[in-house]
Amino acid sequence: MAKLRSSLALVLALPGCAGLIPPSATPDPALAEKVRGLMGDDACSGRVAGALAAYRLTADGISSIEIAPVTPGSPTEYSLAARQAWVRQPGQPGAIVVQYDPRGCRVAQVYARDGGTLPAI
Repeated sequence: MAKLRSSLALVLALPGCAGLIPPSATPDPALAEKVRGLMGDDACSGRVAGALAAYRLTADGISSIEIAPVTPGSPTEYSLAARQAWVRQPGQPGAIVVQYDPRGCRVAQVYARDGGTLPAI
């Protein structure tokens, strides 16, 4: 019975995790301008810059940004509306990925890929 209660508690707690919003901060003007330029004046560049500012990235700490659609996890899943900004840092492997919805500019998640490192906040 105790095992059932702990499983039930875990199931009830998980939906609360789904609403977590990645941190954001007001980016300094140089960071905002660099992100805007590298994202090709994407309407969501301000939100992406805010997510990067929360992890204390600076304009000098970004060498390039590539925008890509989110690849569906399965053939029946349609999530091509979401975008990923792959942020490269000078002299660093991998990337910091900022996933966002271009329709409302909501940042869904921020994570490191391919050997990149996400600074602690």
